[in-house]
Amino acid sequence: MKKDLVVLGAQWGDEGKGKVVDLLSKDFSAVVRYQGGSNAGHTVVVKGQKFVLHLLPTGMLHEHTRGIVAQGMVLDLELLVKEIEELEARGLKVMERLYISDRAHLVLPYHKVLDSLFERKGKIGTTLRGIGPSYMFKYGRKGIRVCDLEDRDRTYRLIKENIEFVKDLCEKIYCENHSLSAEEIFEKLLENYQKIKDRVVDATRFLLGFERNVLFEGAQGTLLDVDMGTYPYVTSSNASALGLSNGTGLPPKYFSNAHFWAVSKAYTTRVGEGPFPTELENELGELLRQKGGEYGATTGRPRRCGWLDLVALKHAVDINGLDGLILTKLDVLDHFEEVKVCVAYEVEGKVIDHFPASLSWLEKAKPVYKTFKGWTKSTKGARSIEELPQEAIEYLEFIQEYLKVPIVMLSTGPEREEYFWFERVYAKAGG
Repeated sequence: MKKDLVVLGAQWGDEGKGKVVDLLSKDFSAVVRYQGGSNAGHTVVVKGQKFVLHLLPTGMLHEHTRGIVAQGMVLDLELLVKEIEELEARGLKVMERLYISDRAHLVLPYHKVLDSLFERKGKIGTTLRGIGPSYMFKYGRKGIRVCDLEDRDRTYRLIKENIEFVKDLCEKIYCENHSLSAEEIFEKLLENYQKIKDRVVDATRFLLGFERNVLFEGAQGTLLDVDMGTYPYVTSSNASALGLSNGTGLPPKYFSNAHFWAVSKAYTTRVGEGPFPTELENELGELLRQKGGEYGATTGRPRRCGWLDLVALKHAVDINGLDGLILTKLDVLDHFEEVKVCVAYEVEGKVIDHFPASLSWLEKAKPVYKTFKGWTKSTKGARSIEELPQEAIEYLEFIQEYLKVPIVMLSTGPEREEYFWFERVYAKAGG
């Protein structure tokens, strides 16, 4: 029986999923992206070469792997074509291995106009790539899907209607103007569509008939999930396992035999606005940022940094039904005399051990910490448990004991080969 794998982000994104999916993809025949859009930035370093993928599945860096862009994504075709062409210019054959869902919705220039406008009026911290407004149009039944592009007259009419809607919204509500041209958008859209139209398929039917193993690649992270994250400071899709079925069109039973793993840093970061109970707004936070290279792959923005939040991580474990955790960037903590983890929150004098839905509660939450002695020895590039300091092993063992989920892999650097399977601790936790 084939075993599929789902790899998700367990925090606020930027956990290192790109590298993890890349190195795991060698054992899978297909890799599926099923939510989000070009707001993702999955970074992989292969033999010193850096690749940042925004729309393509990360597994496409392996030449045997097929990549599926599923219906839950929102696609900027201009950026997709550019990404394909850039990879092919670097020697990778992408187009012949790519399958694009005919049900995926499109990101168009008027979505980016709205994204910029909404961000100026109420700061969320988006990437300004039109993702939220594209989902807004999708659920408002004003979206344009890939399959619509075969009907030129209908597509042009929809673009024109949507531009008029955006124009009214900008001018009558926000008192701002824009100069979008339906003709220019239409022509550019069709130009890009012609380059990828032969790769458009019914992705659900394709996957239902695909008999080899599949890796499903999440984007962003569980704490940015539109339903289960720190709403409204979230992305516009289900970035947890909740997005799998609607993002692929596959029935929930399809995933009954799949393994669910999530990626987490050994500390916590987030980009943009929103509550962050363990944030370190001091020299320790700056040290994490500098040593971890914590700047967004998509935006270049500096990430907010803090100690590992196990309350938030347990929330991700529970709602994703995780079978295992993959930990990245342990080596960043090599530089600290003490290392802390958050094991509970204190809110208005009450100690809680769960992740609350209320934004007000999260904003007031003060972390309750457990402190560990730092190891102050290099763990970078370690290839086995025996190469880790005992203090680091104790830190990792506490994490999995708290979460009641085994750490299955440890990433010890940015290069593809800098990782190892955490076998000894896995055996202890998993029984």
